[in-house]
Amino acid sequence: MAIDLTQIILAIITLIGGIITRYLIPWIKNKLNDHQCEVFNGLVRTGVYAAEQIFTSDQWKEKKQYVVDLLKENGYTVDTTAVDALIEATVRELRIEQWQGPKGVGDQG
Repeated sequence: MAIDLTQIILAIITLIGGIITRYLIPWIKNKLNDHQCEVFNGLVRTGVYAAEQIFTSDQWKEKKQYVVDLLKENGYTVDTTAVDALIEATVRELRIEQWQGPKGVGDQG
C-alpha cells in the first residue's frame, strides 16, 4: 500500500510560502528602510559638517544647498521641510559638540 504524500508536501510548501510572505518579506523591507535611513542621516551629517568647513557663517543658504545637492547626488528625493528640520537638528548637534569640546580618553559621559 503506497501513501501519496503529494497533498501533504503541497500543503507544507503553501504554509512556508505564507510564512515567508507574511513575516520574512516585511522584515527584510523594514531592515532595508532602516539601513537607508541610517545612510541618509549620515549623508546629512557629513554634508553639514563639510558645509561648516567650506562656507562662512554668513553663507547659510549655500550651506543648506550643499547638503541638499549632496543628497540629490546620492539618489535621494529631497522633501524640503523634512530635510530642513534634519539639517537644523544636525547643526544644533554640531554646535553642542563644539561647545562641549572633544572628549579625552579619561573623560566620562
